[in-house]
Amino acid sequence: MTYNINKMNIKLIAICLLFITLASCRKTEFQPEVEGVQVPHVDLSITLNQVLEASANTLFKAAWKRSNMNSIVEKRGNQTPMTLLVPSDAAFIADGITLDVINNTTPELLDSLLLYHTLSQGVNPKDLSERGENTIGLTLLENTYLQVKGYENQYQTDPYFYRQYLNVSGNELLINGKKSGTAIVTLAKNGTFWPIDHVLKKPTKTMMQVLQEDGRFGMYLEIMTKTDQQWEEAVMGAAERVPFSKGLAAGYDILIFKSIFAPTDEAFHQAGFKDVDDLIALNNRNILPYFDWNTYELVGSGYATDTLLTMHRWGKLFKEKDGWGYGDDNPDIFYSNDLNNNLLSGYALSTSGYTGTVPIFYVPLDFGKNAAGKVTVKTKSSEYPAATIVESDINTLMGPIHVVNRLMPPKNFKF
Repeated sequence: MTYNINKMNIKLIAICLLFITLASCRKTEFQPEVEGVQVPHVDLSITLNQVLEASANTLFKAAWKRSNMNSIVEKRGNQTPMTLLVPSDAAFIADGITLDVINNTTPELLDSLLLYHTLSQGVNPKDLSERGENTIGLTLLENTYLQVKGYENQYQTDPYFYRQYLNVSGNELLINGKKSGTAIVTLAKNGTFWPIDHVLKKPTKTMMQVLQEDGRFGMYLEIMTKTDQQWEEAVMGAAERVPFSKGLAAGYDILIFKSIFAPTDEAFHQAGFKDVDDLIALNNRNILPYFDWNTYELVGSGYATDTLLTMHRWGKLFKEKDGWGYGDDNPDIFYSNDLNNNLLSGYALSTSGYTGTVPIFYVPLDFGKNAAGKVTVKTKSSEYPAATIVESDINTLMGPIHVVNRLMPPKNFKF
């Protein structure tokens, strides 16, 4: 992983555009001011470097001094706003990063660690508390091997910069869905000094890699891979089907940020499927899709398991289109603290398309919490019980995986 300073004058309006994209797709609602956010300490006469030097964060300071961060910040522009997410000494030690480790680590590796804890804009906790959804903070750390859709021109690509998804609830800071400290910060003239209570871990794997290596999702992976293969053999490229791996694995043109609800093998067992052969038998109850080379028409439209599992990826199988195609997709990357009906009821997952006539596709899911405080999710109007997110916010290069203990069939689906 490397960084590029010229690229990191990364169009601070990029963040604004990301905010606008998200906000414009949700219904308008009154957002009351959240109580409990403490007034930050403000000293606009001092710099972040001076705040850091005066702080008790000795290990972060030691890492900063040994790294190349001062020259990186200078090249970027000393007055360009940024936010430092500063782990405490206890957090560093708990992560095994002692002063001795820091002194024996190369400056380049320390750069990577510190750039991941540095956001490319100043962030005020009061602004976060007044938003409903997470705020996307681009870090200064770039992955030169990955590309994302262009912020200013969606027909071009931009470099991949790691992200932190921030929110404030009461006086509590959330980063990527996890409790990370308080909302007490120091505002300096070139940004924000924000102490946090753990070292942030950079994601290193795609969603597909995590699913494959975890061990809990064998049936989910196998049935979707088998239907992809079956489609290719039956249709031989004559009709399009979005492959299961698209959006979950690297190897495509751009990386797409998203979240998914991954069903465990136990979720399939609970629904009555003891193995993948049972899922194949479910598919075989209907006419399997194939391409009729005599009429040049596709017979059948898909597999029963596609319908069964579509809600685990936000139900996008049910999107509609017109003669010009589908509407554009809006972001569906949501960490666990975003999974609530106040935010997502009425959120548009796709637009009305080029002509403005495509029916907008809204979030088809209902969210709640069980007695233990865990997030629950079910398909709207479905007769099937809600799934519980048994593990949330498994962070990947694309976004979070939420592990669910039940399947989430659409309304009127018959096993």
